[in-house]
Amino acid sequence: MGDAAVFLDRDDTLVVDSGFIDHPDKVVLVPGAADAVRRLRERGFKIVVASNQSGVARGYFDETRLKEIHDRMRQLLAGHGAAVDAVYYCPYLDGPEATVDAYRRKSNLRKPEPGMMYRAAGDLNLDLSRSWMIGDAPRDVQAGRAAGCRTILIANGEPADSVDNNAADYCVANLLDAVAVVERETTSAKSAHRSEFPSAPAASAGDIGDRLNEIRDLLEHRDRQQRFDDFSVARLLATLLQMLALFAVGWGILALLSDDTSMAVPRLLLGCFLQISVIAALLATRR
Repeated sequence: MGDAAVFLDRDDTLVVDSGFIDHPDKVVLVPGAADAVRRLRERGFKIVVASNQSGVARGYFDETRLKEIHDRMRQLLAGHGAAVDAVYYCPYLDGPEATVDAYRRKSNLRKPEPGMMYRAAGDLNLDLSRSWMIGDAPRDVQAGRAAGCRTILIANGEPADSVDNNAADYCVANLLDAVAVVERETTSAKSAHRSEFPSAPAASAGDIGDRLNEIRDLLEHRDRQQRFDDFSVARLLATLLQMLALFAVGWGILALLSDDTSMAVPRLLLGCFLQISVIAALLATRR
């Protein structure tokens, strides 16, 4: 079984969206982002950022600058004890707005397609059925559902009941509220698992001794039964036939050495026949 992960959108989920962020100095964490990531990691989740970054295709910045931006984001989070396991992004965009030819195309990495999640699952050995996708746009929800994850849509100040949640499992006001949902659901799942498989009462020293004696008696019984099963009429017959076969072959070899070929051939044939009978008898014991 793979690890569970929480996939996080970048802009307006972890980082304040100020338009197309084209420089590391423009990276500002959303209030509570570091605390949210830290709490998710404490629950044992891998933290994976999955972000559409069409600014590369639009020519606003290149992938080298985008890496610097993501490194800055990770640095800010790590400064608060909140590490990110991996960052995935889609630099592609289809249509005339993509001014860089190398990046003008459709891609299954671009949300609402689930390509980034599938790639992360392969790279990090993730169990998508136990994972979550958290983001502020319907495309985040669509990508998460397509990948088999549970989904949370962040309303970012809008009334939760007025947001088009696109069939998200949950719709919350902010990232910290989303983390609270994950924590609550994780605790409920663990409690249900413990109820389904209750702990066995502790065994006393006397109980352990009795169990060990029972195991010893069982092993001794099986050993006796095995020795009894090993003896059978077929095995006894096979043993006798083997002795006769060896005698016949030796008798035939003596005839060959004395140049009495007329007696050697039938004796050797008799040895072969007896050896075949041995094999047949042994096969009979395996049925």
